[in-house]
Amino acid sequence: MTSLTLAHRRDIDRSKESLVKAAETLLTEAQVTEIPAKEFGHSQLRNLIAVALETESPAVVLNFIRYQMGRAGRNKGWANVAVGSDKKLGDRFIEEIEKGEVARSLAALPSLSGDAMLRQLAQIELIRHFLGFASRYMKYLDLKRPPRDRGTEEGDRS
Repeated sequence: MTSLTLAHRRDIDRSKESLVKAAETLLTEAQVTEIPAKEFGHSQLRNLIAVALETESPAVVLNFIRYQMGRAGRNKGWANVAVGSDKKLGDRFIEEIEKGEVARSLAALPSLSGDAMLRQLAQIELIRHFLGFASRYMKYLDLKRPPRDRGTEEGDRS
């Protein structure tokens, strides 16, 4: 069975700073606080994280995002397009994973060349970290929503 070594995990840890920044930038530029909490919020990111934790396949995560975009309806939730932009929220996540900081972090891992399985395992780890950082920042951004639109998810404090 193939698994990431301690050295691989250390290399992944070195990417966390840039992943945090990328997650925060994505959510800020997507103007998620303008999307009603019932359409997109912390719970939608938690659902995506659950999918990422259940699989070793990055393609499954991307498929789930696309599904959520189609399910949300035109310009709602994952399909929301920020004012002054032409990108849907879900497309922003897909782009970040496929071509953005997650992809750059994966390319920067020196010890993965030639082993497709190790590369895939490292990629899903990076995706999980990125989504976790996005989820935490989303929780912070909820404070910027109007009080009536903050949501009342379990674990929230009034």
